[in-house]
This record gives sequence, C-alpha cells and structure tokens, in this order.
Amino acid sequence: MPLSFEDHLADDITVVKCTGRIVEGVASSALLKHVNDLVVENPYVLLDLGAVDFIDSSGLGLLLRCLLRARNANGVFKVCGDSPRIREALKITKLDSVIELYATEAEAIAAFYVSSSAKDAPALKATVLCAEQSIDVLAYVGALLRQAGYPVVTTGNLADGLTLLTATRPKLVVIGATLRAARDTRAAEAFNKLADTFAVIELPAEFSSHDAGEAGRRFLDRVRAILGDATPC
Repeated sequence: MPLSFEDHLADDITVVKCTGRIVEGVASSALLKHVNDLVVENPYVLLDLGAVDFIDSSGLGLLLRCLLRARNANGVFKVCGDSPRIREALKITKLDSVIELYATEAEAIAAFYVSSSAKDAPALKATVLCAEQSIDVLAYVGALLRQAGYPVVTTGNLADGLTLLTATRPKLVVIGATLRAARDTRAAEAFNKLADTFAVIELPAEFSSHDAGEAGRRFLDRVRAILGDATPC
C-alpha cells in the first residue's frame, strides 16, 4: 500500500498517523518535508507507525532525520505503533537505543511529559488540563491560565483528553459542563471517572455568555483557591 499520512493534535503534540510502506520515493520525501514543516511551528512530533506494514533502510534514515530535525528545533520526536516488523528493524540495526518505539499513542504521549534524554528539549509540563468543546472558550481559558503562570494543556474532545489526563496527571482539571456530563462513549465514561480523582472546576454551560472580565476574574480566583499562586512560567 502506498504511504499516506494525516495529523491530529494532542495539545502541544502533533500526531502524524502513517499508513502503508515507508520506502525510498516521493511519498517518503513528502513525509519528511511534512515533518520539517511541522517542527517550524511546533517541534513536538509523534509519528504513529501502527499501520505501517514495511520500512526499508531509507525509511529508517528518514526517522533519524526527523529526530535530528526536531532536536535542532529544540523539540522532541517520538514514534509509536505496535509493529513487530518495525520493532525488529530497529533492534537489528541497534537503532532502538536511539529511536524508542512506544507500543501505543498514549504511552508515547505520556513520555513527552516526563524527563527527556539530555539531547532532547525539556519535558512538557502541565499543572492544569482544560477540556471544552467550544474552541473560543478553550482558547480564552487556556490564555487566562498561561498568563497567570499555570502550565496548561487543552483539548476539545474526551478521547484525546483521556490520553492527556493519564499522561500529565495534572493538579487540576477544568472541564465544560457538556463534556463533564458526557457518558455516551467509552472515552467519555473513562475520562470523567478518572477526573473524579482530581480537583475539578466545571465551567457552567452559560460561561461563554458571561462578562469576559468578570468571568475570568472569578475563574482565576477558583483556580488560585485550589492551586495557590502560580510560579511564573
């Protein structure tokens, strides 16, 4: 199968899901260019190889070039996917000591939030996880928290939210009322059950219609009551 790839964001991490064969040619060159373009804007990149059924030596070289490109941009590059073929290729070439293959996307994302190797950028940090369907509300609340000095990760859905919650183990979860009430999917059920073990601030359904300044002040007062004043980021 020819190589194809598509992206999704898990907060500050761009996940690139690849399907097909990573072999020398136009498609692999396109993947390398794509990663090069990504790290200009965001140097935290995860390549999901779970649906890759073959990789040749040039493909392994491509992974190394992606790794170096991310490091040169002061970022982190990781790979995931439960692929025995790729795991064996890394082992035989002894590149498994350079490129660690994580079994799942969740495990790889968690690794972005723990101490990195000396060659990598510092691990990502998160004191607050914010989950909210409205892109505008998510942007506003995220900006409030960052301006107040709290490291924050944000998500608009509970599937990614569950991965981030498990990975970051934040001190506080901020969640919109609609997502907090959701139990209609396995991810929603698991997220909200796990969130019950953390401090939670639920944003009311009418939050977006409140006076912005007053709503922001009251919200940060609640955050400080739980976390105390933040050390500036």
